[in-house]
Amino acid sequence: MLTLIIESEVRATENSRERFKRELSDTVSFNLNDTYFSDDDVPYSAFCGEDAAEIIFPTEETVTEKNEAEKANVKTQPPENAAPVKNKVRQAFTFTDILYIAEEKTEYVGEETIKFIRLLFSKLSPLFVIPYLIISNLAVSLWKKIKALPKKIHLSINDDIKRISLEIKAIVNASKAVKKKRALVFIRAMGKYFLMSFRRHSHFWKTLFNISLPVAACFIVFLAGRSLTENTTFALEVIYNGSSLGYIENTDTFEKGRSQAVALLSSSEENADLTLSKQPVYKFSRVKVNELSNPQMISEGIIKGSGENYIRACGVYIDGEFICAVRNESDAASVFSKILAPYEKKAEEGTMVSFVEEIEYVQGYYKENSDLIWDTTKLQTMLSGPKSEAQYHRVRKGDTLASVAKQYGLTRKQLRTLNPGKDFSKFSSIRKLLVAEEENYVRVKVMKTRTRKVSLPYETIEKQSASLAKGTKKTTQNGSYGQKVITELVTYINGEISYTSFLSEKITKNPVNKIVLIGTKTYSSPVYGGSVTSRGFTWPTRGAYSISSYYGYRNPSISGWGFHGGIDIIRYGGSAGIPVVASASGTVVTAYSGWSGYGHTVVINHGNGITTRYAHMQPGSICVRAGQYVYQGQQIGRIGSTGNSTGPHLHFEVLVYGRKVNPLSYVR
Repeated sequence: MLTLIIESEVRATENSRERFKRELSDTVSFNLNDTYFSDDDVPYSAFCGEDAAEIIFPTEETVTEKNEAEKANVKTQPPENAAPVKNKVRQAFTFTDILYIAEEKTEYVGEETIKFIRLLFSKLSPLFVIPYLIISNLAVSLWKKIKALPKKIHLSINDDIKRISLEIKAIVNASKAVKKKRALVFIRAMGKYFLMSFRRHSHFWKTLFNISLPVAACFIVFLAGRSLTENTTFALEVIYNGSSLGYIENTDTFEKGRSQAVALLSSSEENADLTLSKQPVYKFSRVKVNELSNPQMISEGIIKGSGENYIRACGVYIDGEFICAVRNESDAASVFSKILAPYEKKAEEGTMVSFVEEIEYVQGYYKENSDLIWDTTKLQTMLSGPKSEAQYHRVRKGDTLASVAKQYGLTRKQLRTLNPGKDFSKFSSIRKLLVAEEENYVRVKVMKTRTRKVSLPYETIEKQSASLAKGTKKTTQNGSYGQKVITELVTYINGEISYTSFLSEKITKNPVNKIVLIGTKTYSSPVYGGSVTSRGFTWPTRGAYSISSYYGYRNPSISGWGFHGGIDIIRYGGSAGIPVVASASGTVVTAYSGWSGYGHTVVINHGNGITTRYAHMQPGSICVRAGQYVYQGQQIGRIGSTGNSTGPHLHFEVLVYGRKVNPLSYVR
């Protein structure tokens, strides 16, 4: 059959080729625009007139002759009746020539291909045709038998199904009639019935088993095959340094494992990446899914297969510096816990105890030797001792505080702090200076909160009052300090306060502001005018202008002999009751009513350290009070004879910064 199909295809190809040749020979018109000359690629349409008519197109015969002439290396001569072409245009290859040549080549290749296929089919056909015929005949025969089988067994199986259903229905109805032990009676009846049914309806049961058993077997085989394919997969076996590391899904798993191995060895090996730089060998195989290795398993296999004696241990680092490695992390942690234990025992509630330095435990692989792998006793001994001793500088001649500090990279303040008991004002007397304290491997840091009370100042608020005389002040509310509680986090290092951090604050008592009234009311009493001296003062009385006793030492014959610090002013003919006025504007310091010493006295502060005193005034005549502002010429009292006085007069003093001076230098 296949041979006939191939032969028909060959005949169709030959007919198509002959039809193409006929169509080519019948062609009488050419598209001049499709013709190009081989020397300058000028289309024929570029020519016109007689030049176009003189172009000779090659026919099939001329093309054949041309090919033969080229093979013989002989130049062909143009026909005798051909007119010469202008511009010496060479003979052109047309599209038709190209098609003809391509057709010939294709025909040759096609013929050779068909010959090869025929030969191949003739040699191999017995291997395919005979099995095909046998299988097809068996399939047709089996299909005919299967198709006819239902017609033979349909009636018998249908009758058996009807009878079995009726018999089971009868057994169910009979079991319902039994009141007691209905389920037990039904089970026994069904058991006896199935034994009888296998004999009575043997054809039905055989047919059922013949169908169900193969189906069940196929289902079991399907499940078994599925479980086998699901639990297995294709994988790569990794062989590294001559030993198998396991199976992986892809090469990325090995590279991740190598990276993990390098990280585990980096804690003890500086060039771990070079140590594990060998390339693995992969073998393709099918394995169970649970046999695949993860990157961690691969990393452990790489380390074990590296050829070095590594063991898994815990590295101890203090501020990033490798100290040693111990067998497990719990042993290393117990050493540091013993250092913190005394501080934690004394710590109050809420206190945090830790190390100033950062302690790290790094799991990895380390070479098994005593220089790297320590026991807890050796680690504890090292931590209990100092990392570096205290360093001192012996002061030499010419040393200064600045030069010594610069020599050790310190500031002068730091150098003073390191040597609190030294007198740096006498630097030449100092023999030795501490320039570096003893440094331990670890320092204990205790952090706890503390509270402290801080006073809050009050403000003084001044309010103007029209009910008080101008220049008068009156406190209506005394101020009181408030209080706030500040919570801080204090950090102690080796028992000394290192630094304090603010946490919060709470005001427990608000301050009470002081309120002072400032008088704005002008004084309504009479203000007496008078001449004012160049220093701004006027005569302190109005009506008494005589002086009975001057400033300085008195005559021994006068009562009150000794130094007189002021002047006594009188009026001959009677001085009692004459008004006493302020010599200059100012604030009343004292308004004293008494019978001893100066008697009834007023002291006024004029500013710039100058005060004036008015003494021996009449009882009840003082009309100002302490703190009141008075104007120049304003009445403050009347002349009297209170205190140590021999008669009515005004004792007037001028004091500059508390020292008595001659009043006549200020008044006239």
